[in-house]
Amino acid sequence: MKRMYALLALAASALALEVGPIRVSAELTFRLFPELVVVERVPEPAGIVVVYQGSRAEAVFRFHDQDLRARGWQRVRYEVKKNEWKAEYRKGRAKASLSVKDKKGRIEVRLKED
Repeated sequence: MKRMYALLALAASALALEVGPIRVSAELTFRLFPELVVVERVPEPAGIVVVYQGSRAEAVFRFHDQDLRARGWQRVRYEVKKNEWKAEYRKGRAKASLSVKDKKGRIEVRLKED
């Protein structure tokens, strides 16, 4: 039984250490924020939802925003509300949206292609 727990812990840590980008679609990729633990990762039909454990939501938004712009996406809209950052992007004819919400100790990131 102890061996099984050790194997599960090893598998979980391997998933947390994933460094390469996650392909969301042909145009859109997602890199994980390197300094936070991923609590949940849920693929959606046209995107992905990643939940981090942490409290630096603005830094997470800046990381994903800079990553998208470095990959050729142009930010066309930006909005900040209480504990939520939203942006829309274009790359040619493709459109994408990024939403980061601070949920008291958890940060929910939603990236989808529109």
